Amino acid sequence: MNGVSKRLGTFICVGCVGCVGTLALVSCSDDVGLPDARPATDAPPPGQLMLSWTIAHQATTLTCAQIAGSSVTVEMVPVGALAGVVDSFSCTSAMGTSRQLPAGDYDLEISLEGSGGTLSGPIMRLAVTVPSSGTGVVDPVAFDVDPHGDLSFNVTTPSPGDNCGAMPGGAGITDVRIELRNAAGTCVPTTFMIGATAYPSDCANATTACIAATATVTAADIDSGQRSMVITGLVGNQACWQRTSSFVARAAGFTTTLSPQQLIRNTTLCPVN
Repeated sequence: MNGVSKRLGTFICVGCVGCVGTLALVSCSDDVGLPDARPATDAPPPGQLMLSWTIAHQATTLTCAQIAGSSVTVEMVPVGALAGVVDSFSCTSAMGTSRQLPAGDYDLEISLEGSGGTLSGPIMRLAVTVPSSGTGVVDPVAFDVDPHGDLSFNVTTPSPGDNCGAMPGGAGITDVRIELRNAAGTCVPTTFMIGATAYPSDCANATTACIAATATVTAADIDSGQRSMVITGLVGNQACWQRTSSFVARAAGFTTTLSPQQLIRNTTLCPVN
């Protein structure tokens, strides 16, 4: 019987409900397949990251409005991982605190976004520690943004769009005056290029010859931020055509391309025949 018991120990353990108590204890001592009664190790509580930033160029502090800055984004990737998460903060807040993150070390890419694209960055911060149940402080970020960009537009009139042709078939424009203004509405002297021809707008009524609708007008290195522009089409001495437009000029050397600037006829000064 003892020999049989040894040979059939496993069979007895699995299939013999009425086994002898001693035999069952000897044969069923293995705990394979039983639930692990040991408690699982809990992950440490998450934490956060706090970052701050400044904006300047050539030692001159700049505001978000001056460069048309909109937001600061930070991509947080666990060290050794291929991807992470991205948080975004308002440019004007000058600081931000991330979402809750698992405790550990992260590589950061921090960028300043604005009108039309990235104005500065990404700036790297490597192996920044997110403490458990705490807030890690990222070294301050200093964005360098050139507060200038270029401007491009065309000047048009209603159909048939012949700015310089004689009336009534054309608009009859003989000369054009363009004034670029800052956020306060003050005219800023600006040199415009019509093709290869320079037109220095001196804010003192300087004009240039009629600009064809097909000609592209450009200006280089204008101040970024909120701007306005007044374009006047003269027929002889009469300001028959005019347009005032407002726009946000891009910074960091980007070009602000406006939609065609269509002039409106002043029918009081220049009645339609």
